[in-house]
Amino acid sequence: MNVSHKQIAKVTGFSRATVSRALSNQPSISEPTKVKVRQAAAKLGYRPNALMSILTSQIRKSRTSPTNATLAYVTSFPEPQIIGTGSPHYCEFHIGAKERAETLGYQLDVIWRRENSMTAARFNQILRTRGIRGVIIAPRPHPLGHITMDYSNIAAVAVGHPLPAPHISHTSAWHFQLVSLAMRQIAKLGYQRPGFAVFGDADRYASFSYSARFALHQMQIPVKNRVPMLMSPTSTGTPGRKEFETWYFQYKPDVLLITHPVVREWIVEMGLQVPEELGYADLGMSEENSGVSGVYDQCRKVGAAAVDLVVEQINLNEFGVPETPKCIFIEGKWIQGTTLRELRAR
Repeated sequence: MNVSHKQIAKVTGFSRATVSRALSNQPSISEPTKVKVRQAAAKLGYRPNALMSILTSQIRKSRTSPTNATLAYVTSFPEPQIIGTGSPHYCEFHIGAKERAETLGYQLDVIWRRENSMTAARFNQILRTRGIRGVIIAPRPHPLGHITMDYSNIAAVAVGHPLPAPHISHTSAWHFQLVSLAMRQIAKLGYQRPGFAVFGDADRYASFSYSARFALHQMQIPVKNRVPMLMSPTSTGTPGRKEFETWYFQYKPDVLLITHPVVREWIVEMGLQVPEELGYADLGMSEENSGVSGVYDQCRKVGAAAVDLVVEQINLNEFGVPETPKCIFIEGKWIQGTTLRELRAR
C-alpha cells in the first residue's frame, strides 16, 4: 500500500495538514519544513496519487476567486501602446496569450513596467494587491533586457525569447527549425547560393539560432556556392542600403534569407525583379496570407504556450525561480508565397 500523509505526519511530528501543504509546495510552509517532510516521504517510499492530485487541482481551481484568476502580461517598452500598435509579432504574442488565458478561465491584465513612478516596489505591490500569482513577461526592447521584480512568490514565464536574468522558463518560435525548413524548401526549388541577410539584433533575440543553422548549411555545400553573411551575428549595428548593395553585387546570392522588412525595400529600390532576378524567404512571417514566401512562426501559439506553462506552475504550486527552467519551442509553418520560384536544373 502507498504511504499516507498520516504516516509521514507521525514520523515528522507535523500535522497531516502541514504534511499535505509541504508536499504540494504551498508557499505558506517554510522551506526547512518542506525539506524535512520530503526527506521523510522519500525514506518511507511515498508516491503521490495522480488521480488525487488531479482532483485536488480541480477543487482548488473551483474555489479560485475572480481576483486570483488574473494573470499579468508585463511589457517594458518605452510606450505602452507597443502591444497593440507595435511589432506584429508582439501583437500576436499578446493575442495568443489573451485568448488562451480566457479559455482557461483567467483574465489577462497588461501592466506597463515603465510607467511613470513605477518602481520595483510599486510593481510588486500591484501584483500582491490584485492577487496575481502568474506573470507573462513580454519581449523587451533589447534581447538582454530584464524585468526587476520579486520572483519568489510568483510563477513567471518569458514569451518570445529568454530572459537573461533570472533564468526562468520561456516559450518562443523554434528558430533553428525555421531556418532548417527554409533551407530545405529553397534547395528543392533549385537555389544554390543562399545569402544570409538577417540583422544582428534579430539573431540575438533568437539566441543566435538563425546564424548557427545557416553556418551549418554553409559547411555542407560546395565552397563555390558559399556566400559570406551580410554582417557578423555579433555586430550591434544595422547595415544600410549602401552596405547591402555592395555585399549583394560582390557575392551575387540567388536567394536571400531575411527577417527585417527594410531588406524588401532595398531590393525594390535597387530595381531587382522578384523572383525573376532574386528570390527571398522571410524567416519570421507574422501572417500567413501576405504573399511572401517564408516561414510563418505562429506567434499566437507561442503566446498561448506561455499561458499554459504559467498555469501549469500555478496548479503545481511551483513559484519562484525554477531550479530547472523549461523551454517550449513552437515549430514554424512553410508558406510558398510568390517571392520564390522554381529554377531550371543547372
